[in-house]
Amino acid sequence: MFLLTWIRKLYKVLSADASPGAIAFAIAFGITLGCLPLTSGLAMLLIASVLVFRVQISSALLSFVVVKACALAGLSQLFIPVGGWLLENEALHGFWTAALNWPVIAWLDLDRLAVTGGAVVGAAVGAILFGPVVWLVVSYRRWLHDRVSENRFFRWLTNFWIVKGLRFIFVGR
Repeated sequence: MFLLTWIRKLYKVLSADASPGAIAFAIAFGITLGCLPLTSGLAMLLIASVLVFRVQISSALLSFVVVKACALAGLSQLFIPVGGWLLENEALHGFWTAALNWPVIAWLDLDRLAVTGGAVVGAAVGAILFGPVVWLVVSYRRWLHDRVSENRFFRWLTNFWIVKGLRFIFVGR
């Protein structure tokens, strides 16, 4: 039953009036949050920013759960070397010394290798996936959703009681 709930939510997100950019931003947001330790100040700031920005909660939660599972499975081993390279680089030493002493930045725990590495990896993966997610949502809406709903065979098929029952189970309408 849990799988049916996620399928229903995915259909609602893809068929909603939200822009494809908003859906892609929510996925990038969830990826970045999934790469961070939840006890860090940066993760708490991102969670609190959900109240400020208009974020698709279901898309962000889905991507958060997937990335957090990947991080627990071994992706987190990449965060510490990336954070170490950024924080211990001699060319960036002056920048980090100044930036990490700013009042608000000091609360974000960016001096920890896992937090800095996770933030950079999560933001990079989210930025890389932003364009393809927008393209996939637009393609879904243009080719599958619009064409299937206008098809005469599909309209004829949806009048059967078994299809109406399945639609209620999967979609909720």
